[in-house]
Amino acid sequence: MLANQHHSLTLETSGQFNAPDADLLFRSSNNILFRIHSRNLEVTSGGFPPAHFAHSNEHIDLTEDSSTLELMFHFVYPRSQPNLEKITFEALAQLAEAVEKYQVYPAMQLCKIHMEKALPDHALDVLKYSLRHGYPELIDQAAPHVTLADISAEWNSIPLDLLYAWLRYYDSWNAGIRKASLTAPPGHKCSNWPEYQRRIFSALGELTGIKNDESISAVITVPHFAAICCKGDADQWRKAFIEKIRSVPPLTNFI
Repeated sequence: MLANQHHSLTLETSGQFNAPDADLLFRSSNNILFRIHSRNLEVTSGGFPPAHFAHSNEHIDLTEDSSTLELMFHFVYPRSQPNLEKITFEALAQLAEAVEKYQVYPAMQLCKIHMEKALPDHALDVLKYSLRHGYPELIDQAAPHVTLADISAEWNSIPLDLLYAWLRYYDSWNAGIRKASLTAPPGHKCSNWPEYQRRIFSALGELTGIKNDESISAVITVPHFAAICCKGDADQWRKAFIEKIRSVPPLTNFI
């Protein structure tokens, strides 16, 4: 994580973190120096070097690049914080990892909130982040948005324990969908209902994996011109299906 190196007077220094009275010197992975006050780190973080590094003429190598450190070090000073709404997801993800790694307490919860806001577009990344850092509620929020295609595309970068748990979770959803498909209202006499029911069963047969209420609602439906009785039974079926599918255990039950 950290490594002492010879100090260098020729390296570029951060424009924002270059106080002459700072007693710690950090170097980013792209060779930018950051002068930081040890007293600020002591009260805002728990993962940086001990105080005996202060006033040393050596710099301390960090594995993060200067953009990530620039964002992170804002949180160890009493100043206006960066607007995380305006940074890319890649930058947010790198910052979120860094503040967890160095335990920068003022930023940890804020990054978690913004990682949650990145759902559903970055579901697998959020899932891996929440598992690494022990956020069970966020694990279960992210999991329903992860698709089999997501898993297949990144299977070699997914920890084996997560991969195994997610596959069992995925199978549980498929079993739940099959059971929930049997919640169709019986005894409907309308002449158009059998055709609507066949279409719905056909669409349900193509459902695999984890689904949300919106995707289910899009499947269990009838045309807008359908009779009131058909619309009523479709609504009843949809509600029963969703209720049944909500009994599928969350991902954390499989971890």
